[in-house]
Amino acid sequence: MLRSETRHLPVVTEQSLGRRWPTRLGFAILIVVAAVYYLFLLSNGTLQLFAPELLDKVFDSMMAHLLHGEFNVDPKAIGFEASVRHGKTYTYFGVFPALLRLLVLPFTNLARAHLARLSCLAATVIFVALQLRTLLLVHHSLPDASRRPAFLTIMIAATLFSGPQIYVLAFAEVYDEAILWAVAMAAAFNLIVLRAAFGRGLRNSDLMWLALFAGLALNTRGSIGIGLYIAMFLLLVREGWRRHWPERPLLATGRGVRSAIAGLASDAGIVLPLIILGLLAIAVGVINYGRWGSPFGFGGNAQNYRLLARDPDAVRMFDTYGVFNLGRVWIGALYYATGIPWLLKSIPPFAEFLRARYFRIEAPPITPILTNPLTILLAGIGLYRLWWKPDLRAEGGAVLRMTLIGHAVTIIILLAFFALTLRYRLDFAPFMTLAAFIGYRSFCLMTAEIGEVRYRRLRAAAIGLCVLGILFSHYVLILHKAWSMGLPMSVRLSLRPFLPSTYLPVPAPY
Repeated sequence: MLRSETRHLPVVTEQSLGRRWPTRLGFAILIVVAAVYYLFLLSNGTLQLFAPELLDKVFDSMMAHLLHGEFNVDPKAIGFEASVRHGKTYTYFGVFPALLRLLVLPFTNLARAHLARLSCLAATVIFVALQLRTLLLVHHSLPDASRRPAFLTIMIAATLFSGPQIYVLAFAEVYDEAILWAVAMAAAFNLIVLRAAFGRGLRNSDLMWLALFAGLALNTRGSIGIGLYIAMFLLLVREGWRRHWPERPLLATGRGVRSAIAGLASDAGIVLPLIILGLLAIAVGVINYGRWGSPFGFGGNAQNYRLLARDPDAVRMFDTYGVFNLGRVWIGALYYATGIPWLLKSIPPFAEFLRARYFRIEAPPITPILTNPLTILLAGIGLYRLWWKPDLRAEGGAVLRMTLIGHAVTIIILLAFFALTLRYRLDFAPFMTLAAFIGYRSFCLMTAEIGEVRYRRLRAAAIGLCVLGILFSHYVLILHKAWSMGLPMSVRLSLRPFLPSTYLPVPAPY
């Protein structure tokens, strides 16, 4: 049951939200300042937007081949990440970043242009802008007594300057471009879901937009796309049940089932999102078939993948444990929570154990408790309140739970994967940020009537956690730059004074 005070919470609408937001000019200035700062980090202080990056021609080559109805890429573009099948070179990356090149195709020569930084920067700025918009949505869904401008300011600073979106800006490699666009789509998905949960539920237009973002994410990065598809399936089932089978028992008569199916088939709000999901899933299937000979395969055989094929131990690992294995989940959780597996990967007997199960365990070893302390804390509060002490309407709570279940599937996929890397922490962002937004709302509601002394203590603690996250996120950025073989050695050596004595700027991942 809902607590009595939740009955008086304001209903969030686009009109009311627009009146309460800061001016559009102020928001735009904030985003522009953030974009310049992110470019400063991404370009190693040069502010050069168009510059070579590691494997930065992959999506350019992919676009050129797609225009001719081909699914392969040039061997020089993909380099060591190539998979060779029937004499042609392929890559597992989704096609959406390549399709974005269509926007600049009339103005530039893809063969000579370096667009990776621009694409990564655009995706990061869109992701952060959507996160800020979601934060403002949550803040203005609160009763007046629960709104704390100081807490909002702290959250804005944490959103802009801490978290994986900061330390992933070490470079603009092909891996980062795909994942940044995927999390931007997931952020848009979360924004729509939260607006529905705090407002009047999911509208037909909401469902279509959610289906579109899920489908595009599947064509960008499979792990995030699969999570969004599962969330969409749960949301559509629930919405269909609510609309066409309310208050009916699960075991109904055949006539009742036929009546419900007929109602669903005539409901454009359910059918159109299913069509969007189906068409975009078919697109993925066609691409997978063209690449790997199966519509359900997102990658080729280990023997065809250059990085694996040249290492007999890696092929043996692949054959024994596969790409995904639930037995790896606890190790992956330990890595992403503490970084300990990286510290142990060269120490017997742990080295043999880890080498038998993983192709790659990448530096640096970090813990999100230091880089994302506010997100971790608020996410914990949000999950606890949502499942055990809900302060939302039952309908809104159900929508958020189903979305989080879909995001959780993404996390399980990453924890079971045969590689552990820093950039995969961004795959956790859809789940963690949605839970944190829920937690921020619950935290503000719980602290609405505290005294001035407790409020000051909480504010000081929040500022401290925010500063801690910002400092460590930027330190991890330095570590990430120093470790990457994609940056010039001169840049990496310049960071040597900031590195631990045992952490050398030597290429190690491949």
